[in-house]
Amino acid sequence: MKNRSIETVKSSLKSKNVWESRLKGTRLSVFLSEALSNSGHFLILKTLSDIILDGWLNFLTDPTEYLLIVAMLVQTGYLSRSNGHRFWGNLICVSIYTLIDIPIDGVDFFQDPTHIVFWLFSLMIAILQGLRFHWAKGIDYWLIPLESLVRALMVVAFYVVIGIKSQSLIANRELIVRFLGTATHWFLSWSMVLIGLLLGLQSLQLVKQRNQLQETAQVLGNMAEWGMGSHVVETALNNPEGLAFQKCDRTILFMDIRGFTAWCEKNSPETVAVLLNEYYRCIEPAAAKFQPLRITFTGDEIMAIYATPQQGIAAAKSMSKAALEMLELYGIGAGCGVHCGSVIEGLFGGADVRTYTVIGDVVNTAKRLESATPGGAITISDAVYQGMSQHLTVESCEPIVAKGKTAALIAWRLI
Repeated sequence: MKNRSIETVKSSLKSKNVWESRLKGTRLSVFLSEALSNSGHFLILKTLSDIILDGWLNFLTDPTEYLLIVAMLVQTGYLSRSNGHRFWGNLICVSIYTLIDIPIDGVDFFQDPTHIVFWLFSLMIAILQGLRFHWAKGIDYWLIPLESLVRALMVVAFYVVIGIKSQSLIANRELIVRFLGTATHWFLSWSMVLIGLLLGLQSLQLVKQRNQLQETAQVLGNMAEWGMGSHVVETALNNPEGLAFQKCDRTILFMDIRGFTAWCEKNSPETVAVLLNEYYRCIEPAAAKFQPLRITFTGDEIMAIYATPQQGIAAAKSMSKAALEMLELYGIGAGCGVHCGSVIEGLFGGADVRTYTVIGDVVNTAKRLESATPGGAITISDAVYQGMSQHLTVESCEPIVAKGKTAALIAWRLI
């Protein structure tokens, strides 16, 4: 039981990260997506051109080829971070490659058409992604097709480089124009332009749909967590079987406003609604600090489920303090009761309406303790006290005669 409680707490803490990974992908999937959709493009084209021009043997024995792979991985790792800057990140690979290769090639580095293409297209992609993600987000949808066009032109550029290098020609504007002027080259170039635009328009639609799905999923996720709690959402995502009925140890906390019914009779429904909403806003953060499995608001009653008595007691103190500071302005207070033990937890309900909760005598007893507690006080059961007696300062209460109980409840009041 203890190990299950510990695992439940850890699972609850990871809920937000799990939900985010489902929406945006895991760290590995984001890394692979960046490599395949952006950072790896130049590596693929340069590798193909080097193998075509120099052969497999020269390619495999050239250390700069492996350095390029390392540089690409560094760039991919940086750009796959959520806070990576797209402009500077897209220049990492070309910068590392240049710094490493210049000592080998000297000034001839910048006379190599491959290197010129590398820098030219790296800058264009960096500028477009800088505008899209950082500087001109309002026109980001217009930049997606343009970026796809640039990537298509990069294929044409390498085609030209291979043609020039294979014939040992000196690259210049006149040669490039003449090279592209032939019917086959003209067809290839304009085909790549049109394909780039079409793929860009398709990417634009996919990006729009993905963003809409992520926004919708985020709204539904927020509503699910508000209604069911982050623990249930995380369990439903990773281990749906974990929502089946199971017996486990839980700590149940109830808090209720004393004299609330009489106070409501003296005030308008609008005033009551304002007080309750303010009450929830004050208490919920105090309860949430200690990783509740579920918080439920029912009128002026708050029920919180925790994995351990330590969490329940800490939450009770925090919630009582918040309630005291808020409710004393209205001349009322809230009593709190805490009990722990074995319960049955899971999804209860019918085919269309279901909710996660716990049932059992432990829940009923916690409610009875809370009902016998004056405003501003915290009453705990003997089970909670015996498990934490060395860490609590308490005073004994009169045994509580609770409805439906054959024996009076032994209880303690926190000081």
